[in-house]
Amino acid sequence: MLLTFLVAAFSAGCLAPVIGWICTRLNIVDRPDGNRKLHTTVVPLTGGPTLFLTILISIAATLWYAPDVLSQSRGDFRFLIFLTFSAAVLVLVGLLDDRFGLRGRQKLFGQMIAAFIMLPSGIVIEQVEVFGIPLEFGVFSSLVTLFWILGAVNALNLIDGVDGLASTTGIVLSLSVAAVTLIMQGRPDGLLISLALAGGLVGFLFYNFPPAKMFLGDSGSMLIGLVLGCVALKCSVKQYAAVALIMPTAIWAIPIFDVAMAIVRRRLTGRSIYATDRGHLHHCLVRKGHTGARLLVVVATLCAITGAGAIASALFQNEWLALIAVMTALSLLILSRSFGHAEMTLLGNRCRRIVSTIFRPREGRPVHHEQVRLQGHHEWTHLWEMLTAIAQERQLANVELMVNMPSVGEAYHASWRAHSNGEAHEIWRIEMPLIVDSTRVGHIKLAGIAAGEFSDWFTLLGKSLQPFESDLEGFVQQIRRKPSSTTASPVLVSPMVSEQMVT
Repeated sequence: MLLTFLVAAFSAGCLAPVIGWICTRLNIVDRPDGNRKLHTTVVPLTGGPTLFLTILISIAATLWYAPDVLSQSRGDFRFLIFLTFSAAVLVLVGLLDDRFGLRGRQKLFGQMIAAFIMLPSGIVIEQVEVFGIPLEFGVFSSLVTLFWILGAVNALNLIDGVDGLASTTGIVLSLSVAAVTLIMQGRPDGLLISLALAGGLVGFLFYNFPPAKMFLGDSGSMLIGLVLGCVALKCSVKQYAAVALIMPTAIWAIPIFDVAMAIVRRRLTGRSIYATDRGHLHHCLVRKGHTGARLLVVVATLCAITGAGAIASALFQNEWLALIAVMTALSLLILSRSFGHAEMTLLGNRCRRIVSTIFRPREGRPVHHEQVRLQGHHEWTHLWEMLTAIAQERQLANVELMVNMPSVGEAYHASWRAHSNGEAHEIWRIEMPLIVDSTRVGHIKLAGIAAGEFSDWFTLLGKSLQPFESDLEGFVQQIRRKPSSTTASPVLVSPMVSEQMVT
């Protein structure tokens, strides 16, 4: 175990500069854009190739030193072969994304190919045990396994947004997986891989520690997710029959929570799940004043809490210990309003709305009105009150405001809905981007029933929105702290009217 870890750390430290030079020559680098990428210099994206070669070298060195280490089961060697090919595919997809910028669906397709390769490796989830209760998946076993692998890959990919964060998180998760593996069954393949990854990340962290000289890139962060997701799954199998799902889930709890909140935040505010924002865990912690090494310590501590719960659960054969650890870590985040509070508010509001539509008659429903500050500290209430006043004046059925300014850490969502007697074919819906100085800062959505000629009615609506445009310009410029003399008028881009639909 010590040999695997040390060889990996040494190999990563030696390989990273060489691969960094190659990536720079091939233009596989991260350039600052002043919006989401706020670093000041061009940084090579070297994590994927470095970690991939590091794991192969360290495991090869271990097998050379102890040739019989994988002799217990042919399944161990088979798992290593399939994981190698799967990891190679994923690193290639990540490098293409780092170099050319793949679309979300293209990257997902590549991730699915890598996940499919792992299905014959012996990690298909046919049955799970949750608090001793067995659950059979039958014909859906392969699908469940694919979802697990894809979730693991994207969880680490999304959390990689601050220097050293994904590397530090990966180290804690790798050591947790190694400990659980050793306690439960001592699977030599899983133990070697997790220790090789941990050692490689320790060596790479020397270059990735803030201020980072190298980034993991998508190839590196996705590789960490794939390796740990597959190893945690295989090594949580009880006698190759049922997967003790609580323990690997507990180890992954913090990254999974980050992904879940991103999906809730984007879907419930009318955005694509592929949309980018600055609402992830690390962004929120930075706004709380946790930066640099302090941020890494905070996230590592949270992951260590959930990892310790998984280790205790394996050691004492009590899955409640893992659940208690997870609930403790998540409660610390939510109750301190460090992360997740706004998303839980959105989710609670949506649940209340659904319940009200079920148990209250249509005529008796009150006007729906909610505001949620997702990130930032600036007051958007004035602009929102202007929109709701316009909605009531023009007798709209629905109005929604979404502000998303990642460069200054501002995000705000509000929605208003009135009872409408209109039929489905009478109701229209439009979405208009809000653009200031050629930069999109959000959007508004409107729905209602036009009275009279639509063109005339829409002209009147445009005139009603002019004061809102003017105030939006001043407010955005104030946030950006630009001189008022250089301001430019915001633009409400001509909307595309969707098919008639019920609000």
